[in-house]
Amino acid sequence: MLFNLINRRKTKALSSLLLAGLLTACANTADTPSQDEVIAQQELEQAWTEFYSTLRDVEQQFRDSSIYQRDPQHRIEAYELLAAITNAAMSGAIAGGDGSYPHFRNLLDPGKRVGIDNPDTYYRAANVSNKDGENVYIVTGNRGTTADFLLELFEAANPQGAVSVLDDNNMTFDADGNFTVTLSKNQVPGNWMELPQQQQDLIVIARYTHANWNTESAGNITIKRVGSEGVASKPYSAAGLTERIKNATSMAKRQGTFWPDFADKISWLSDNTLISFRPTGEIGILGQYNSVGHYDLKEDEALIVKLPEIESDYNGLHTMNYWAASPDWVNKQTSVSWGLNGKAQAYKSEDGYYYIVASPQDPGIQDWIDTSSTPTGVLMLRIQSGVDEEFITSTTPETTLVKLSELRQHLPADIPMFTAEQRKQQIMQRQQHAAKRYQTW
Repeated sequence: MLFNLINRRKTKALSSLLLAGLLTACANTADTPSQDEVIAQQELEQAWTEFYSTLRDVEQQFRDSSIYQRDPQHRIEAYELLAAITNAAMSGAIAGGDGSYPHFRNLLDPGKRVGIDNPDTYYRAANVSNKDGENVYIVTGNRGTTADFLLELFEAANPQGAVSVLDDNNMTFDADGNFTVTLSKNQVPGNWMELPQQQQDLIVIARYTHANWNTESAGNITIKRVGSEGVASKPYSAAGLTERIKNATSMAKRQGTFWPDFADKISWLSDNTLISFRPTGEIGILGQYNSVGHYDLKEDEALIVKLPEIESDYNGLHTMNYWAASPDWVNKQTSVSWGLNGKAQAYKSEDGYYYIVASPQDPGIQDWIDTSSTPTGVLMLRIQSGVDEEFITSTTPETTLVKLSELRQHLPADIPMFTAEQRKQQIMQRQQHAAKRYQTW
């Protein structure tokens, strides 16, 4: 027994000695950060603090804006927008990576509606970078059957004005609609987009735009950085994460002034009118023209929008709130595509025009923009690709405000009635299309 007691004491003493040695070793090596590591960690913590501080500033700017005072609905939607901005910053600028191993994600979806989002468009995005000018990315995918398709490159921290654009009219596809696009500093044969050498991170966006939800569908798309194939990734660095958080902060900061200012400018236009078409230009899609206006409709009123046939790949009209976010377009009839000589959604009258009615109550015709969730709001029209510039810039959509009870007196007689059952089927088709377009949101 005495022998066993002595052995237990020896073992305990030895264990204590080993533990003390291990702690000393850790204190002198891995657990003691270098000065550079300390600074990098402090910068990371500061960046995170500033990100949250910026969100609070954006919230206050929204609350101080005139649009916030408009009505209770727009006060609710201010927080919807703030949530969407936070979501976009988190999932895109921060969690989207630094471009070393890029992937395409949903840029927008029915649960993340922001930035004049178009219900007809499937937006996908991937983070890329080219700080040393040596990065090359390969984008591969399928065109799908949508009316319009294009790729754009923006600065991640300031996504205003495309750095580079490639649309389907200038791309080469195989017989099945498959494509390969190279993003690089120097031009290469085939489909190519310039990827400039710059210190700012970039984002490549794919837009698949549908003119007819019942017949068109988007294709798939993937991206890889040349040289990353089969190569294990490195651990994240504090400096890399700090840069991505700063990108998110810059993006969020810009929203605080941009959308209240957008709402004010829209409000200056006359009620229930639309302006002449003009190029979207540097703030969006090159080759796109848009017309915008705002409405204020009572329960017993309707706004008729008369539109001509326009030669282009895509024509679309939808509603949104003054924060420039679409309403629940999956479960409401809030958008219509017209034109394309019968290939789009809208009914073409025998007089050669399209008549789309915006109203809070169902007008009983096919081409309805449901404004019930946005009694005061914004109408946006878009024309994309293959447009006759002289014709489109001289075109102003006609609008007529009428009593809903007198609507038929202002429409061509050939426009057919639309029953409640047909409306139900129309909404079901939207829901089925959204479920197919988005596997997750």
